[in-house]
Amino acid sequence: MDVVTTEEEIIENLSIFEDYLCDGSEEEQQFAHDLIRRGSCFIAYQIEGELRFSPSRYAGYLSNTRARHLANPDKDGKETNAAINKVIGYTLSPNDELESEYLAFTSKLGITPNNKNRKYWRLNLQGIDFVNNAAADDGFPEGKLVERKHKSRERNQALVAAAKDAFLKNNEKLHCEICGFDFETKYGIRGRGYIEAHHTVPVSDMAPGQKTRLEDIALVCSNCHRMLHRSRPWLEMEQLRKLVIDET
Repeated sequence: MDVVTTEEEIIENLSIFEDYLCDGSEEEQQFAHDLIRRGSCFIAYQIEGELRFSPSRYAGYLSNTRARHLANPDKDGKETNAAINKVIGYTLSPNDELESEYLAFTSKLGITPNNKNRKYWRLNLQGIDFVNNAAADDGFPEGKLVERKHKSRERNQALVAAAKDAFLKNNEKLHCEICGFDFETKYGIRGRGYIEAHHTVPVSDMAPGQKTRLEDIALVCSNCHRMLHRSRPWLEMEQLRKLVIDET
């Protein structure tokens, strides 16, 4: 495969890598995680105040994709490192500050790096924005990575089913714990049994290995759920209840 020769070509690869990392299928996310785990040479790039890291063996090949990367038998970090050095204008080197940021980044992803001796470039993306991945919904400042991990917990069907069962032991039907909205009343049989699960403890606030308890799950309608997540820090349930009451 040809290597990159311009900053625009590197940015194109970073954009695709971001899509895999933030919005990809399970296979695409695992692909990105594996590259980050095994990498030793990284481009550090910033989105909305959050540093991300893409390995040179991916970012350094022209118009790279998961399929092309996996099908490339001649991947060579020396080749991509030399290409990126020319584009960025300085040589790959160790960096204590970026090393600390990388370890924080991998910790957020739940990744344990394989290598110990890492080197970095820092690419200034000022004026360039990966719109789809910059921030989730209306101004989530910690970036889409944290929200995606949180939402994946909220879509855990076993947990959602258990929370519904627990709720129905004390309530005749499912309804929003904030505003009282009942999907079945509004939409008939199509809405029967539907409700969304909100984890009251954000994933970013959980200790390593901490498990979600049923009492940490609240059942809410789509509108209230979106309002809870709309900005950081997230609203507490009671805070949103007061807003709903004040507006009625």
